[in-house]
Amino acid sequence: MQKNLLLTVSDDPSALFGVRFVNVFFQNKDQIKFTLFFIAPAGQRFSSSVPDTEGDTCSLALEKSMHSLINGGFLQEHILCKIKKRTVSTAKDIITEGNKGLYDAIILGRRGISRLEELINDSVSIKVLEGKRKSPIWICRQIDPNRKNVLVCLDGSQEALRMVDHAGFFLSGQSEHKITLLHVHQESTDPGMIFQQAINTLKEHDIDESRVESKVLKSSNVASMIEKEAHAGMFSVVAVGYTGTSKRGVLTIGSVATQLCYNLTGSALWIG
Repeated sequence: MQKNLLLTVSDDPSALFGVRFVNVFFQNKDQIKFTLFFIAPAGQRFSSSVPDTEGDTCSLALEKSMHSLINGGFLQEHILCKIKKRTVSTAKDIITEGNKGLYDAIILGRRGISRLEELINDSVSIKVLEGKRKSPIWICRQIDPNRKNVLVCLDGSQEALRMVDHAGFFLSGQSEHKITLLHVHQESTDPGMIFQQAINTLKEHDIDESRVESKVLKSSNVASMIEKEAHAGMFSVVAVGYTGTSKRGVLTIGSVATQLCYNLTGSALWIG
């Protein structure tokens, strides 16, 4: 099944972390389609959505990204370039485009995470993030190209289970990656039902159970423990659900995801 990704592009040649991530993560590349999305600052001139005419900053950034993807093995006919002039904010423009295009995921690199941090810190904008975003976000910062496999974090929530479904969808044709289901808790709990739900969801995507491992860890600092496990296991991806809420006595993966946004390096962060 074809996967459609919105890959945000900046004008900084050293900041193509999203491009670098997909190049090394996906081995079976025929099923992946990209829309390369450049948000031009208000007042900046640009020629068109096709990066081959005027040589302006927008077009050159898109051209560099496109060539990197093609050199990485992706099909040129599966790559579309799009330029939009910034309106309210970069983060909101990305979310708006993601919702319009119904992409399977939105990929952010270094500039993207900077804007996302601004978004998370603003009480009004976070409502936009929670209420209007329809696609998971992949945050790629300081990606380690030598990593592989996916760490999916579970807390019993529907948001976390949807990320299991998301991971299964993208890994169904990528047999080189294994999946570790991780449950971090603060008290003595039996996550057996949580794991079984996740395994059943992965089976719906033809993920063989031999590719799946389950792991339980105990810690009072969930985000820190996930980070340590990601580094120790050399995981290419950490996947978490996102609620954006906080309830006393309950592990809220939303707050954990926010902490990982700031601190996780080496792995891409997939947020539902």
